[in-house]
Formats: sequence, C-alpha cells, structure tokens
Amino acid sequence: MTRRTGTERDTPLQGMWILVVDDEPLIALDLEETFREAGAQVIKTSTLHSAREAAENSDISAAVLDFRLGNETAESVAEILAGRGIPFIFYSGQSPPDHLRNKFRRARYLVKPVQQRVFVKTFLDMMRDASL
Repeated sequence: MTRRTGTERDTPLQGMWILVVDDEPLIALDLEETFREAGAQVIKTSTLHSAREAAENSDISAAVLDFRLGNETAESVAEILAGRGIPFIFYSGQSPPDHLRNKFRRARYLVKPVQQRVFVKTFLDMMRDASL
C-alpha cells in the first residue's frame, strides 16, 4: 500500500489562512485539525475581542464563526469580515435567527455537529462562489 502525499485532492485548502472563532475548546481543536489536514493554516480565537482583532488585522482567506460566544454574539465579527469581503461560515449549535440570514446572505450556515468532509466541501463551495 502506497501512502499518498500532499496532493491537491488531499489538501484542497492549501495556501489558505482560516480564522476559527469558537469558545468551546474541543470544537475549536476539531475545526483546527480539520482545516490543517485539508492544508490550511489556522488562526484560532475564543473571545469576541480577539476575534474582532483577528478579523480586522489578519490576512485571512475565510472564517468560521460560532454565533454565540458566551453571552455575546459574533455578529460584529461577521460585519468586519463582510466589510472586508472575506467569506465566512456561521457554525452554531442552533439555527441562526432570520435577521442574521437576511443581513449576511452570502454567508454559509452549518448547525453543529458536521462531519469533516461536509465542512471542507462547504468551505470549498463557499470559496468558489466568492471568487465568481
């Protein structure tokens, strides 16, 4: 049996920098592993303050946002990303409110839990659509 090395199929997110914003450490680690296995570099934050700073100042390709961060929401982070033209996914344990879907029509929405392959496919679809 031959072990495959880093082909484009194995690492479809090669060269991307992805911001992961989630206040649940195990979920954040799982997302980080998923994206690293797909070839991406990851910036991981768990607080609204650090997420805003990363969204404003980091050279990122895309982001994943847990909508609820403790008692706060990541809506302000999404506004920064949308303003910079950076595509993002809301990844939450609950369905997003309608106002959010209306405000961020280009965003993708996934309800936890999601299989790794589905997450990567959604990311690739989002990045393809963003480049159109």
